[in-house]
Amino acid sequence: MKREKLNSGWINTIQESISTAKTQAAINGTEVEFDFNGINVIVSADTNTSLLLRDYFNAHLMGWNEIGPNPLTEYSDDVLMEIDSAKEQQRKKEEDRFAAYKKEQDAKQEAFNKEVEGITIELKDEEIWKDFVDKNQDPYGKGCVVFAENWAKLMQKHMSEGISLQNCASADSHLADTDGITGFMYGAAVHMLALCWKHGEELRKWHNKDYGQPDAEGTINPAVITVAIKD
Repeated sequence: MKREKLNSGWINTIQESISTAKTQAAINGTEVEFDFNGINVIVSADTNTSLLLRDYFNAHLMGWNEIGPNPLTEYSDDVLMEIDSAKEQQRKKEEDRFAAYKKEQDAKQEAFNKEVEGITIELKDEEIWKDFVDKNQDPYGKGCVVFAENWAKLMQKHMSEGISLQNCASADSHLADTDGITGFMYGAAVHMLALCWKHGEELRKWHNKDYGQPDAEGTINPAVITVAIKD
């Protein structure tokens, strides 16, 4: 049977790609192929899409470079054993990867704790800070609070050594990020410190200037991206 490429623009999911390819195959009386994340997928009008999707999700695991157009109804016992073995190997790799990551993060946190040992965050409004802490006990919210406190402590240390906030804020934000924060979490930390920390207003102005809006009121949200379109 004649084979042709999938005639389609950007498609987000493998499911959408298979469905579109099957429609094209039925209309043109062909087999339709396309590459999805390094796997060559072949679809005909008669392809069982559920079984093909099953094969796709096993393809990377099993090292299959091509699947379709006629997937097996059932895998043989040998293939099932190979899949189980591959899944176990993958699980073990993930465990080892996580253990290595955790060890690295724990070492990073230990080093940071020594760096700010004995330093207490200098608050200008303890009540608002306590409210932030109390309302952010979930992992994401707590991450924002912990980062904000760590960052403030490190900046305090460097400012006490004669380094200006403007000259230490950026580098210290990276050193204080021991868990991997998002852009939103970074902005939330600046907002918290602007309201509660002794040097918060200075930090807010530095932050807004760093994001190109030095005269803005409030705290610029770095997680918001503006796309400008030229005429």
